[in-house]
Amino acid sequence: MKHAQRLYQQITNFLNAKEEDRREVITWYDNLESDSLVQEPERTEIQQRAKRRVFEAINSGQKRFTTRRLYRWSTAAAVFLVGGYFVWNALIREEVATKEQLAQVSPAKERAIIILEGGKEIDLDRLALNESLQVGEIIITKDAEGKVRYHNASDGKEKIQSNSLRIPKAATYQLTLVDGTRVTLNSDSKLTYPSSFGTGDRIVQLEGEGYFEVTKTGKKSRFIVEAKGQRIQVLGTKFNVKSYPQEQKEQTTLEEGAVLVSLKTKTAILKPNQQASSLGPNLETKTVNVGDVLSWTKGQFSFDGTNTAEVLQEIGRWYDIDITYKGKASAEQHIGKIPRNLSLDRLIELLNYAELETKAIVGNNKRINLIIT
Repeated sequence: MKHAQRLYQQITNFLNAKEEDRREVITWYDNLESDSLVQEPERTEIQQRAKRRVFEAINSGQKRFTTRRLYRWSTAAAVFLVGGYFVWNALIREEVATKEQLAQVSPAKERAIIILEGGKEIDLDRLALNESLQVGEIIITKDAEGKVRYHNASDGKEKIQSNSLRIPKAATYQLTLVDGTRVTLNSDSKLTYPSSFGTGDRIVQLEGEGYFEVTKTGKKSRFIVEAKGQRIQVLGTKFNVKSYPQEQKEQTTLEEGAVLVSLKTKTAILKPNQQASSLGPNLETKTVNVGDVLSWTKGQFSFDGTNTAEVLQEIGRWYDIDITYKGKASAEQHIGKIPRNLSLDRLIELLNYAELETKAIVGNNKRINLIIT
C-alpha cells in the first residue's frame, strides 16, 4: 500500500534527521497522551511494525543508537504510524446517510431551462403564463397554453430561431410546441426545436426521454423526432422516445397511431403497443406493455421483472443521486409500480421491503450514493 510505504519512509527520514530535529519530535511524543488514539492491541501491533522497521534500518548500517534512544525513537515512529493509520481510515471511512438526510432529498419537480442560440440560459421559473421577458433584442413570451414564442424587441415581429429546452436532473417539464404538439420531458433530457415551424417537415431533436402527443396539421406535414441513431416520422400519434446519451439502447414505443422508425438503412413501422429498440446497428421490434413504458408520465416507477437496473438509473436521475447497482440478472424482481412523489427515505423503505438491499452513502461532494444489491 502506497500510504504505508510513505509512512515507513517518513520513519526512515526521522532516523536520519539532525539531532535537534529528532529532539523536537521526542519532546512532542513525551507530552502526547497516546492512550486516546487507539486501543491497546492496535497500538501494540503498530508499534511492533515500526520497531521492526527501525531494526532493519540499524542492521543495514545506516546508524548506531543507544538502547534508550532506540526505544524512544521507535515508539515515536510508531506514533507517526498511528496518526497515519487514523488519517487513512478517515479518508476511506464511509459516511452512512441518516434518515433525516434522506428525507431532505425530494422527488423531481417541474423545471426547465431555455438555451438560446447564443448559449444564454434562462430558467423558465422566471417566466409565468401570459408574461414576457426581454433578453437582449429578443422578447420571450409564454402564453396561457404554455407555448413559448420569440419576437424582435425592435419591431415586434416573430423571430424564428432554434432553441433548446434542458430539463435538469430531479426535474420534469411539459410544454406545447407552436404547432400544438405536447411534449412531456423526463429528468436529464434536452429537446431542440425551432421557435416556429415552416411549411416543410416539423423536426425536433431529443436527448433523454420524451412523450409526444403530435397534432395533425392541415398541410399533412410530417413530424420528425431525431434521437441519436433513430429517426421517428409521424403524421399524428402518441409515442414515447427514450434515448439517453450515456445509455447504449434507444427505444421508441407507440401508444396510438403509427410511426416509421429508421436506423441507417433499416426501418420498422410500429403499430400500437409495439416498441422499436436499437443497440448499435441492430433494430428490433416487439410487443410491450405500454402502461409500464409510460408509467413515468403518470408519476410511477415500474419494475416489470426484467428492467431493475434500468429503473434504478431512472431513480438516480429523478432524485439527482448516484446509483451503484451490484445485482445480477437472476436478482431481477417483479416489484410492480412505486410512486414517484415520495421523499428518498420513503422510496428506500419500499425498495428494502421488496428485498432490494440498500445502503445510502454520503460522498465527499455531499452527494448521496445509493448502493443496491
